[in-house]
Amino acid sequence: MTTERLTMHALKQNDKVHPTFKASTSGTGSKELPRQISRSELDVQPKKRTRAISNSETSTKSLAQPTKPKMSIFKLVAATRAWRRLATKNSKSNSSVRPPPKLENTFKLKPDDRKRFMPRQVEKLLADVLAARLDKVEYDPRTCRDITTDISAHIKARVKAMDFPRYKIVSNVIIMENKGQGAQVASRCVWDASSDSFATYTYRNHTLVATAYVHGVYYE
Repeated sequence: MTTERLTMHALKQNDKVHPTFKASTSGTGSKELPRQISRSELDVQPKKRTRAISNSETSTKSLAQPTKPKMSIFKLVAATRAWRRLATKNSKSNSSVRPPPKLENTFKLKPDDRKRFMPRQVEKLLADVLAARLDKVEYDPRTCRDITTDISAHIKARVKAMDFPRYKIVSNVIIMENKGQGAQVASRCVWDASSDSFATYTYRNHTLVATAYVHGVYYE
């Protein structure tokens, strides 16, 4: 009895260490004998399984991350040019200030009757400008040089604002010291007397004499 107990105990311990697996039955009903799997086979199988899993994971990662297509130099140049054209188009559309349109020459030889150069209106303008700018000014050669330039530019801008279309405006101002001497200013121009004209005005105070004259020349 003692021997049989030892044998049964040994078989149970053997089954715990080396478990047995039953093979699947075939369609004929025949049964295969159970095969014992050694410890070395048990140690090898998990490694094969983990290796297969790692290979499948790497394959899925490679499929999940597609490779980026390479861009050729020709496509890059074409994309750069298209971007530049789009940028210039957007800048032109967004710009609020547009250049004035270019008009063709009409070759109009005579001005309109209501748009001719008016000497009387210009003389009144010259009188107002010289009186306002030189009322309290004393003659000084250094300062009068800059004053004549400023007054001439101001008169030219005011005459242009009077709307004499197709007229070229020439403005001149002369300032002299007032010591009771006489002075004469003369000018000659080549123009058409029927359309071109001029205006002049002389202003005096106790220290200086200023003469301004404006020519209006019609151009075809």
